[in-house]
Amino acid sequence: MKWQYRNPVHIVFTQAFHKALAELIGNKKNVLVMCSERFRLSRDFARLKDSLADFQCFTNIERNPSFESHQKAIDFATSAAPEVIVAIGGGSVIDTAKVTRMALFSSCRNVQDLFDSQKKPTKKTPLIAIPTTHGSGSELTMWATIWDKVKKTKHSVQNPLNYPDHAIYDVNLVTSLPITTSISSTFDALSHAWEALWNKNANPVSSHFATEAIRRIAAALDKLVVPISSETRENLLMASMYAGLAFSNTKTAAAHSISYPLTAYFNIPHGIACSMPLHSLAKINFRQMQNELPGIFSRIQLGSFEELWERMLKTTRGKVPFSLREYGISNEDLEMLADLGFSKGRMENNIAVLSRQDVLNILKDVF
Repeated sequence: MKWQYRNPVHIVFTQAFHKALAELIGNKKNVLVMCSERFRLSRDFARLKDSLADFQCFTNIERNPSFESHQKAIDFATSAAPEVIVAIGGGSVIDTAKVTRMALFSSCRNVQDLFDSQKKPTKKTPLIAIPTTHGSGSELTMWATIWDKVKKTKHSVQNPLNYPDHAIYDVNLVTSLPITTSISSTFDALSHAWEALWNKNANPVSSHFATEAIRRIAAALDKLVVPISSETRENLLMASMYAGLAFSNTKTAAAHSISYPLTAYFNIPHGIACSMPLHSLAKINFRQMQNELPGIFSRIQLGSFEELWERMLKTTRGKVPFSLREYGISNEDLEMLADLGFSKGRMENNIAVLSRQDVLNILKDVF
């Protein structure tokens, strides 16, 4: 057996993110904070202002950021010329910061230039990522997503130099998440974990992190009810971190590949879109994992995937739509979605090779 694992991100787990951030920034003066407008209006932003003497703030960030959204961030950061970038938010905010940082240290002024392999990085701007959801894992990976909202496609910018330098986790930043976002982000982390397990690039370390993420999420699913306790939030934040550490080395696989057109064409929230295929994929992928399954289910403290799936369905009931028809998808759309479900760089990571008919059957199962 030959394998390797690497994740260079320095992780800080705290209940005072603003103090940890101030320590990491040190004496750097030119700081760019990228966050959502919602965060800018929060009490936590006020704490940030108390801890940092001075900084510039950029909030014009789309959910599932487009080329245009990323370009606005690059234009702002080019003018600001920051010594350090701080991203506080969910996956969209952190991905925008990663794309912006990549543009700055590759001397790109146009977001399209990031896909030019001839662009070589120069000086690297430090990036500190602080997640405000327990799902995306973007704070621990080298990838950043760009959506083409005209052509309805998703692109990924990746570079080993584009891992954030630091990730700060603070459970206080996720306590105000609405229940719908809480479920969606939790399911996103769950998808990351399963896809890291049934992945051609899996290794013992990534699989250990993935099973720990699933164990924590499985134990927390029946506690995703209003109000969600701080203990449950902390457990889910840890689970998201473990899932991020897992798929940072494997990439995602078929579930994410199938999900992209569901989000692009029908605006299904990402965490819901990528978790819908899990039940059907488990049946297919487990055929390739018979030797590993007893150990996996023992560690995650479940008897079967069916038990987990029932908990997931119970969690969504009355809170989040969890079938394709509930998002306006018709039977006639399934053929198109099956054609579009093969995303390069994702589908081929799946441990089992899927045919178009397999993907169509998966979509029918969650219709």
